[in-house]
Amino acid sequence: MILKRFDIKDEVIVGRIKKGSDLILELTKICEENNIINGIIEGIGALEYVTIGYYDQKNKEYIINKIDKPMEVLCLKGNVSLKADKPMVHAHIVLGDKKGEVFGGHLFEGSSVFAFEYYIISLGKGFFRRKLDPETGLYLWIDQ
Repeated sequence: MILKRFDIKDEVIVGRIKKGSDLILELTKICEENNIINGIIEGIGALEYVTIGYYDQKNKEYIINKIDKPMEVLCLKGNVSLKADKPMVHAHIVLGDKKGEVFGGHLFEGSSVFAFEYYIISLGKGFFRRKLDPETGLYLWIDQ
């Protein structure tokens, strides 16, 4: 299902996040400070430790997994939209450890940056907001 087509001039922010910062909180802060309320986020880097989650569809709740070891960020992909009139970063992350084992899931607070480079593409203003979807128990996009 297509919710909206965009004809925009890309506004792109590129940067890195300071060592020791909480990854999701810092990405959210960057969006707030730059008034990005609809966008696409991607990044790579390394984390000192990470908190990820898996959504249990049956029980409609996240199962939280804290990984307390250094991990490479193989890929972070996410989006930005409004939830309760504030920018919300929704990101999924794929991680690798020193043995080459791979982990992934929904990124939560509690992930400390060792090094992280990102870009955020702004999709303009006011297109999507999040609202609780009773069928899934998730805050999903609604068309404005």
